[in-house]
Amino acid sequence: MKSFRHSTNERNKSNVLKLRMKLGAAGYGIYMMLLERIASEPLQRAELDYEVLAYDFHESVDMIRSVVEDFDLFAIDIESETFSHEDLNNQLSAKAKRVKQEKLLDEFISNRLSDIKCINGLAATYKTSPDRIRTLFRGPFRERILSIYSAPPSSFTLIGALNSFIKETFGKQESGTYH
Repeated sequence: MKSFRHSTNERNKSNVLKLRMKLGAAGYGIYMMLLERIASEPLQRAELDYEVLAYDFHESVDMIRSVVEDFDLFAIDIESETFSHEDLNNQLSAKAKRVKQEKLLDEFISNRLSDIKCINGLAATYKTSPDRIRTLFRGPFRERILSIYSAPPSSFTLIGALNSFIKETFGKQESGTYH
């Protein structure tokens, strides 16, 4: 995104006002620089690398961490070690949102597929082949998530959905055998 909109009253929103009360105009400047950073990222998410951000902004790591974590201004995804901003996500066009959702989902699936121990464990648990598990991830699971969610779900939500989907697909039959 080349540019983004923000309210002319952004500085007086409750959480931003708390930020300004504690960290002053410098905190507000960091907040705006973080928004710019997120908006410039293809997936509208920035890495939680406080040292790099501190170097880039010429501020302390503690100051950056405080702005990101202490005022409920950003959505933090612990598993992917990224953070985003809801208002920026809402500014994406429908097509851009879909592309973003697919990229995030594909990244999640790729991370899961690269965990051979996990794939083999699931295959053993559900008495199926690792290839069937991989096919499930890339096809039916991916399509179900894209059809259900209009915004990229968190990694935590995806893990829950994946577990439910695997159980639904490969779970026990009434006879006690697996299919």
